[in-house]
Amino acid sequence: MKMRKLSAVLTLIIIAVIIGAFVFQVLITPKENYVPTPKINLHSQNLNLSWNNGGVNEENLRNVALASGNFGLALFSQIFNVSNNTVISPLSIWLALAMLYEGARGNTAKEMRNVMYLPENRTILEENIHWFIEKFENHTENYTLSIANALWAQEGSDINNSYVQILQDYYNAYFQYLNFGNAEKARSIINSWAENYTNGKIKNLLPQGSITPETIAVLTNAIYFRAIWRYIFREWEISSGSFYTPEGKVIVDMMHMYQNLQYTEDKDAQILELPYRNCSLSMLIVLPKHGALNINIDKIMAWRQSLKYVDANLSLPKFEIHANYKIKKPLERMGLKSVFTSSADLTGVFPYRGIYAEDVYHKTYISVNENGTEAAAATAIPQSSAASPFPIVDFNANHPFFFTIQDRKTGAIFFMGWVADPIAE
Repeated sequence: MKMRKLSAVLTLIIIAVIIGAFVFQVLITPKENYVPTPKINLHSQNLNLSWNNGGVNEENLRNVALASGNFGLALFSQIFNVSNNTVISPLSIWLALAMLYEGARGNTAKEMRNVMYLPENRTILEENIHWFIEKFENHTENYTLSIANALWAQEGSDINNSYVQILQDYYNAYFQYLNFGNAEKARSIINSWAENYTNGKIKNLLPQGSITPETIAVLTNAIYFRAIWRYIFREWEISSGSFYTPEGKVIVDMMHMYQNLQYTEDKDAQILELPYRNCSLSMLIVLPKHGALNINIDKIMAWRQSLKYVDANLSLPKFEIHANYKIKKPLERMGLKSVFTSSADLTGVFPYRGIYAEDVYHKTYISVNENGTEAAAATAIPQSSAASPFPIVDFNANHPFFFTIQDRKTGAIFFMGWVADPIAE
């Protein structure tokens, strides 16, 4: 009888110890650092850029970076949703539209200048864009960064030779005649060009139906970027971790690093710079703290200027995002209206009225892992004729964050994005 009692007491003691240990563990385990998704306000600014007549110089190059970056933020704010991953290349879209602007006249040109912050002196724009493209278009030694432009015109059309020459001389644009009557073949050729210049990452830039027998010209831009981190994340320091999306918690591959990095913060966000090896490009990660976060081009520049070295204990999720957009409606909301109507004045491209842009197609890809970043973007602007001169042929961080990939010297923003869910493509 005594033995039974002793056995029961021992059992109770063991159970109590187990329960006590469990309760103690719960009490000492820190709570996960949950941060509710804040409200993000992206603002473009009413820039009054002072372009000068000194050709290629520091002020004008800075204006190219400011104009394309501010335009990109305005567009990003039009398509951004806090619950969805969003990635665009401001420079890709801006360059494609700049090529269209070269053929715009009258009110259409005025609208494009206002929305894109362009100078009235086209020569100043052309010379500085040419410098930009020459500097960045084909870097392969320490990192890969390529920029490619192209103009595709209906064979037999009387496209202005002066327009073609400007795109070739200043935008390094490839030029080819196509038969848009055979719409699917023409679409395939252009899509193959975009796929080739983005290392296979951008496929089917132009969706089915985007090219028709009424198409008279297409402008395209492609940007491809690949670089290794200056400080590599170690594979054995990657672990599963929580990421708090607007829809709830998900488990992701979280990369960890303890490293001397440039950092700043304010009341709304922590900002960390991750440099790439042997180049002036870096990723700026803006991690909201709480409440509302306001982002504009001045703030991005101020964050970069206030960066200081700290020993950072960094955790960053691996992510891969594919995105595609039709951005005619967002551009119209920004004030770019007449270029999408039959009243557009694109007589610098073709010597008659009735040519207009049908839409602007943009696709992006980005992959961030322990080794570095691979990113690609392509933009296409098909143009149609309201009264075609050709016969018509029926032929078939543990919560969301914003980021930029930017050149530290000029401030040019090549990519910007919002990671709402690292495991959602």
